[in-house]
Amino acid sequence: MSKKKVLTCPCIKQECWRSADNKLPTYCEARIYMPEIEQANKAYSNDDNVDIYKASCAVRERNNGMTPRIEEAILYAKELNLKRIGFAACVALNRELGLLAKLFKNEGFEVYTACCQIGGIDATERGVPEVQGFSASLCNPIAQAEILNKEKTDINFIIGLCMGHDILFNRHSKAPVSTLIVKDRVTGNNPAAALYGWHQRKHLFGMSLENTDII
Repeated sequence: MSKKKVLTCPCIKQECWRSADNKLPTYCEARIYMPEIEQANKAYSNDDNVDIYKASCAVRERNNGMTPRIEEAILYAKELNLKRIGFAACVALNRELGLLAKLFKNEGFEVYTACCQIGGIDATERGVPEVQGFSASLCNPIAQAEILNKEKTDINFIIGLCMGHDILFNRHSKAPVSTLIVKDRVTGNNPAAALYGWHQRKHLFGMSLENTDII
């Protein structure tokens, strides 16, 4: 029995968007997913999806290559006429959180912040004694989400939550969630930097730079 081929996207040619007609190429592996693609096409007609997608497109069109993601977040919130902004932050990024809160307040938004160790409840009290002793067990991403849910925020932004804690926050947040800062202790919170620097790539892949050029 032949092993199922794993989807590889994007391909080298990328004719799905480079060609003049923007048609799906005949060789494209995505053709085996046509039912899913058609289902997605229908989902875009949902009003909530239309609003989110349209606002994203509007902000993208206004970006002149000099607009950082933080500014895009402000433009996006304005595009959707959002009022109540939630920030779920790591306590290690208090300074960054303060600056972001000030920026959004200056633009007329109501800002609600919840840091990761809110509640002061340890792992045992939460019924997970098996993680007691890990420093990250003090973090409380579900409480962050529930507190911002109570405040009825229109959108929540993650500010440097730990890997996995961000997943829990996303899962429990009722408002849409986006990430403004991804925690990376090595690269100054810029995870992609590990893919650009030769030494970091060699560390990740354990091979020469030439062999890490995937596309």
